[in-house]
Parts: sequence; C-alpha cells; structure tokens
Amino acid sequence: MSNNILSQVSKNKFPIIIFFISIYFIFNFLSGDRGLIEFYKKQKLLEEYKTKNQNLKKEVYSLEKRNEFLSVKINQDYLDQLYRDYFVVGKKGEKIYIIQNSK
Repeated sequence: MSNNILSQVSKNKFPIIIFFISIYFIFNFLSGDRGLIEFYKKQKLLEEYKTKNQNLKKEVYSLEKRNEFLSVKINQDYLDQLYRDYFVVGKKGEKIYIIQNSK
C-alpha cells in the first residue's frame, strides 16, 4: 500500500510542485512586505502625508507673509492691528469692549 502511494506521488510530482509554488506566490502577493495589503496601507499613508504637506505649506506661506509684513516692507496697518490685539489699546475716542468667555 505504501508503494502504491509513493508511485502516485512520483507520477504527480509536477502538479504538486506547481500547487505549492502557486500557494507561495499567492501568499506573498497578498501579504508579503510588498504585497497587495501593504500597497493599500501605503496608499492610505501617502494620502495622509499629502494632506499634511498641503497644510504645512499653507502654514509656511502664512508665516512667510507675516514675516514679510514685519521685516521687508513694514506694513503700518498690520503693526497697528498686532498692537491693538496684543495690548488691547485703541486710538483716542475709541471705545474698547472686552468680552470674557464664562465657562
């Protein structure tokens, strides 16, 4: 009986080898380091990084504009606005209202 099984296996070597190779490729295609699942994870991560990059570019642009207002060509209106916001002061005759949030 064991000879019968061995003879069957020896006759079907090629299909058995092909089967195991196919299983190996399918497994690596789906779950390897460069598999399909990792591909979709990395695509999602790429989209997150693109949105972060866009937000950071907007923030850098805003900071560059603020820096330009204060260093290259001094904008009197911008300085006046900053002065009023930080020190809560106004011009003569202006009424200033301070609204406090109660929590």
